[in-house]
This record gives sequence, C-alpha cells and structure tokens, in this order.
Amino acid sequence: MVKTTIFWSRRFIGTAAAIITTLWATGLEAQSGPVDLKSKDGSIAVQGELVLYESGVYVVDVPGEGLLKVEGANFTCSGAGCPEGALQAQLAAKPFSPKFGIHGSRTVGTTLIPNLLRGYAADIGATYELTTTDDPMTRVIKLTNADGSLRAQIDLQIRGSGSAFESLGAGTAEIGLADRRMKDSDLEKLAAGNIGELRNTASEQVIGVDGIVLITHKDNPVPNLSAAEVAAIWSGEITNWKDLGGGDVPITVNSFGEGSGDRAVLLDGLVRPLRKDEKADVSRWTAYQDMVDAVMTDRGGIGFVGRWLAQKNDVNQLAIREACGLLSEPSDFRMKIEGYTLSRRLYAYTRPGRVHPEAKAFLDWMQTDAAQPFIKQSNFVDSGLERMRLEDMGMMLIHTAAVEPDFSGAQYSRMMRELRNADRLSVSFRFRSGSSSLDAQSVRLLKELAGRIEAGEFDGLEVMLVGFADSIGDQARNTELARDRALAVRNILGRAIPARTLGRVKLTPLSYGELLPLSCNTDEAGRARNRRVEVWLRLPDSLVTLR
Repeated sequence: MVKTTIFWSRRFIGTAAAIITTLWATGLEAQSGPVDLKSKDGSIAVQGELVLYESGVYVVDVPGEGLLKVEGANFTCSGAGCPEGALQAQLAAKPFSPKFGIHGSRTVGTTLIPNLLRGYAADIGATYELTTTDDPMTRVIKLTNADGSLRAQIDLQIRGSGSAFESLGAGTAEIGLADRRMKDSDLEKLAAGNIGELRNTASEQVIGVDGIVLITHKDNPVPNLSAAEVAAIWSGEITNWKDLGGGDVPITVNSFGEGSGDRAVLLDGLVRPLRKDEKADVSRWTAYQDMVDAVMTDRGGIGFVGRWLAQKNDVNQLAIREACGLLSEPSDFRMKIEGYTLSRRLYAYTRPGRVHPEAKAFLDWMQTDAAQPFIKQSNFVDSGLERMRLEDMGMMLIHTAAVEPDFSGAQYSRMMRELRNADRLSVSFRFRSGSSSLDAQSVRLLKELAGRIEAGEFDGLEVMLVGFADSIGDQARNTELARDRALAVRNILGRAIPARTLGRVKLTPLSYGELLPLSCNTDEAGRARNRRVEVWLRLPDSLVTLR
C-alpha cells in the first residue's frame, strides 16, 4: 500500500483554521484522536490526528504534512479518534446479532445497569427479563419487542473495572464499565483488539458519580475521621475506638482483596499519601453485602463500600475531616458537585468502530431525564438539581475567614452581600488540568444547563456563574483566573442558547477567587476540587429570597 498525502489549497487551509479556532474558542474541545483512513480500493492511507469531522469530511493533522482534508465517502476510518457519525455510516450495512456483552465494574453492574436496562426497556416498549446463572458474577438480560422478537440479549458480567478493558480487547463486550478512569496499564489489555487510547475520545462516556464511604455500626458515636486517623486504623496503630472518642471497643477492620477498585480508592485517597498501608490481619471480603453485614453485626467494625450500597443499609456513613478542619460529607449535594473527598466518576467505554446500535441507544438513553428515576432508585446520584443557601455552608464560611492566608475582607464582604439571597445549584464546571477547555463531564453538564435554560426553567432569574480558585500563588491573580473561567462558561452558554432565549435570563459571571474552598489546598486533589465554576440563582437586582 502506498501512503499518499492530499494537499489543500491555501484558501482551504485558512478556512479550516478558522473553523478549528472557533471550536477551541468555545472552550469545548474539537474532536481528536488518532485515525487511520484507508481508501476503499486500498491504494491510499492517511494517518494522523483527527481535529474535525463535519459533513462527511475529515480534517486530519498528518505529521510532516500539516492539516489535510479527506472526503470521507471514499475512505474507511479506524482508530480511537474516528467520529461516531462516520463509524455508524460505515457500519450501517453490517448485520448485528441481538446478543452483546456489558462487562466490568461490580459497582456499576450490580444494580445500576440492571435497573437502567429495565427503565430503557419500558421506555422503548419492550419487556425485560433477568436470568441468574451458576456464576454469581454473570447474569443474562433479555429485551423482547412487543411482537415477540428478541431485541437484545445482554451478557452482563461484573468482575471488576479491569475486566472491562480485557473484554473490549477480546471483543466479548460492546460496553466496558469502570468505576475509575482508564489507566495506562489498561492499554495492554486493549492491545489484543488493536485498540489504543480511549480517554478523551468518543469511546469514553461518564455515566454517573458515586463515592466510597467509610461505614461503622449504627451505635458507634464517632461521626467523622481524619485521613490521619483512617491511616492509623488501617495500619494497625489505632486499635480501639476509645482513642477516637468512642467506647472501649476493639476496632475490626474490614477490607477487600488486592484487585478491588474500591480498596484502591480508599488506600490511595487517605492511607498511602501518609506513607502507611493496610495491615495484614484485616477481615477480607469478596462480596460487597458481606462486608456491610459484617459491620452491621459488629459494634467495633469499620469498612468501606460505594455510597449506593451504604444508603440501602442501617450503617453510619462517616464524614472525612480534612487536615485544615473542613468536613467532607458524603451527601447528595457534595456528590453531585464532585466535592466529596472520595467521590469518583463512573465510566462506560466502547470499542472504536464497533458500536452496537442497541448498545449505543442504551448509552444515549442513560443521559436523558427518563433515566434519572432509575439512577435514584439504585441509590446512585441522579442529575436532578438541588439547592443550597450561603448560610447552610457553615464551616466553609468560617474556614475562609479564619484559615486562608490571603483572606480578603473586602472580597468576603462583597461575596456575602451578592450571594446572601441566592441559591446555589448542585452543578459545577471543571476544566482539564492546565487547560481552558472544560472536561468531558462538564461539557455534558453544560449542555444540560443550556437545555434547562432554553426550556424556561430559569425564566426571569439571574444565573450567576461564580468562579473559584485554589490558594496557590497571588490572591489577585487567582481571582482573575477564576473570573476568566466564569467568563468562558458564560460565553459557551451564550452560544449554546438560542438568541430568543437569552432575553429571558441574565447570565452574570462573578469571581471570588480563593474564598469558599471545598477542600484543603494542601494537595493537588483538594486544589483541583477548589478550581471550579458554580451556578447560583437569584431574582435580578433583588433582595427577595427565592424559596
């Protein structure tokens, strides 16, 4: 095969550059990822990084050649960057079996996916049937059309997040579920299927947010623990609850095995950063419910599970007391804004170029309003908006005034005056590290917010986009950075909402810099949570309370 390059005219290059610049200026990333375009007769190959796919035309950045335009009608596309529209066009004529696999995370697959499939079936007028097997990690779910024909037969396997990438690589799953983001080590698992990077591509989708919570017996009076205390418990340095303000009861530590993603979240988040690790003589469990049952029957027990499961059982859910004194509670509001210390995103991954149409339709349906009740029934965090007032923030307000070294009294007074009669919504926007582009989850949330505004949900209100920063560096500069990001969100919203709608709401960018930290600024994870743009609502130029 001959590798052939296709050159553009200078006029086209200028036009394409303008298109790409416009895309980047919105704060939303252009499509990107490696692609390998081959002509249908096999004589031409174009390899590079896809930067745009529109109206059947590929714009590819080819090393040594620059930006090239390729007419898609005469080429097939493979690689992680292939746009969904092109892939579906290529696969339109390919017959698909109704059978496909959904493999991966126990957290996502145990109750959430079955409940969502039940809701999806009802929405499309199909019947839902779940069958257990001799293998407790495998179930079969059938969706049957009204005429009796089989619409889908799904092999649901929940062997852990790592198995998602093994199954995608082996071609045995169309959807891989993970309660963590893909890691570099997962590339080896995908290599068997000639699959490369899936992060930041159309093959990666955030399907929800959850968190790991520490659980204790319902009669244990200890309401919260610091990271240092958790590390001391897990390493065996603290062995009795009396040393933590509880009764004279020996502590029983419950954990999972080496391959557990939940265990990794706890240890990597609270224990190992303090140069400690889990002691050998802990009670280890394989099944989530077994650990919960052990804690519920042992006054000295402590363990950890996904909040979705803790919500269903009679256990204490402990808040995490951060080093600077802030409390991180596993509440719905904290989870929705990803402000809880051990919160995590839940992911679905698909194979580039092999998106089963029913699997794709199910993934799309997950993001709709119709899916939210089933997410809530599963005790996961749905996308419904909650509200909070400034006076509900207690410790955050005190911490801001008493602890932060660059505290500005004038800025604090202005914030209290401007936000005191406003409601904060449970949505936050975050940006890619070192970038002015919104991350993938924030792009989805912004689209949802734009849809709510267009639907008239906030008519007559002032939508305040409030930027915050971490405390590293100069206070004035951080305030400016936070304002720039608030302006970026305002500009993106302004372009996403029809002009006829913009007259019904007032979009106001504000910045309070380092004030109101969600977490301590002592580590990168805490600083990342503090760099955000929040959404607040109030009546324009009014002191009237909204609720």
